[in-house]
Amino acid sequence: MQLEPNIMLRFTKVDKLVSKAFYGIFLLSYAVVLFILLTFVMSQYFEDFVGKDLGWEVFAQLFFYFGLVLTPQALPLAVLLASLMAFGNLGENSEITAVKAAGIPLTRLMLPMGVYALLITVGAFLFNNHFAPYANLKAYSLMYDVRQKKPALEFKEGGFYTDLPDYRIRIERKSRSTDSIVYGVMIYDHTKQRGNTDVILADTGKIYTIMDNNFLVMELWNGNRFAEYFGQNTDRKEFVRDHFQKAKFVFSLAALGMQKTDEELFLSHKIMKNVSELEVVADSLNNELQRYQMPLFNDLKPYYDYQFNADRAKYPANEQDSVSTDFMQWKDSVTRSDVDLLFERALTKTRNIESLATIAQERISYYDKEERNFRLEQHHRFTMSVACLMMFLIGAPLGAIIKRGGLGVPVLVSIIFFIIFYVINISGSHYAKEGVTSVITGAWIADVVLLLFGIWFFRQAQKDSRLFDADAYLVWFGRIKSKWQQVLSKRLRQPSR
Repeated sequence: MQLEPNIMLRFTKVDKLVSKAFYGIFLLSYAVVLFILLTFVMSQYFEDFVGKDLGWEVFAQLFFYFGLVLTPQALPLAVLLASLMAFGNLGENSEITAVKAAGIPLTRLMLPMGVYALLITVGAFLFNNHFAPYANLKAYSLMYDVRQKKPALEFKEGGFYTDLPDYRIRIERKSRSTDSIVYGVMIYDHTKQRGNTDVILADTGKIYTIMDNNFLVMELWNGNRFAEYFGQNTDRKEFVRDHFQKAKFVFSLAALGMQKTDEELFLSHKIMKNVSELEVVADSLNNELQRYQMPLFNDLKPYYDYQFNADRAKYPANEQDSVSTDFMQWKDSVTRSDVDLLFERALTKTRNIESLATIAQERISYYDKEERNFRLEQHHRFTMSVACLMMFLIGAPLGAIIKRGGLGVPVLVSIIFFIIFYVINISGSHYAKEGVTSVITGAWIADVVLLLFGIWFFRQAQKDSRLFDADAYLVWFGRIKSKWQQVLSKRLRQPSR
């Protein structure tokens, strides 16, 4: 009776040991993986950021929302890397061996980390279902606004600046000491929508902004303004030239600011919806698919003058003979023009049937593909979460086999299995979208493959397999070599006949 408290105390210490080895590494792994994914994704939009003077607030929002968007992808890799490093550190310090020597099985050793992995899996699903749609909406709507934003105000020498509405501005050159002083200024004023009939020319100018960069001011010296317009009560054109020593022109920069797009325009996309909303959309698409499939047969029937052979079975044999007799009499009296007319009618009806069938097929294919896309996204909310648990089932036994901590081997192994998961997931999704396989198969095949790997590694870890020990393979090759040499020596000692 005295053994139970000792055993429970021993198990409690094991739980603390494994928990302490896991959760710190997991948080660090999640931060590192998320930073890598975020850097990779944001680098793809680098061209959209250049020259737009976005400000740190916009970049902070982009990094925050895209960080939330990439969290479902970062969690499985973080769990794999953390479990590998945690059990690798325990194995490298011979703590796994000591725990097994104390009579505690590997399954009990993995239990605390398994509880963490299960909690992460549940949390990942709740995040994917409730927070990820909101993060996707904010991230991609903001990115759309960034893409639509015009570049920041910048005048290039010898070229026209065209981003200000109703104005075309050209400068010959800039001052070498400061960009605010310019020479050879030309401004085309299109505010009256009369073409190039209002031009301002100046030798020298100064450019600056006021009111928190909301207005552009151009102070010009020694210039002229040329205008062409029709005089009052006459159709004759009049030309006006105004000379000025100094003039100031103010332009609104509201068009260069980032405009806020209505987020409701993005709500129809599948990544902006939760599981229940995806189910509603998929069911509505399925109803539309059925609506175009069922009535197609009846819609085509009126285009056939002679009804289907199955309908003739309803008539008695004498009536069928009467129909045949009437047809033979009509055949003898028909003329060439009647035949041409019949062929023309048949050709027209055939074209109508082909057009109806083509339109129906296109609509059926569209609704079927869209339904598959929404069903697939619905399953992915579960599969990306379950992948966290599958990655743990791979990482923990594999770490116990490798028995190496640090960032070397665990990182390499984690990248390999993440690539395997990513490739299989992308391939399965592609085949599911194209209808080659079912949606369930395409969505869950990657998790199933990871589960098979996890079961195999777990069995190897239970047997204390030396799967990644180079000495074991050297011994194995040595045995094969010795057996092969024995076979050769026996054959050489055999007398020749």
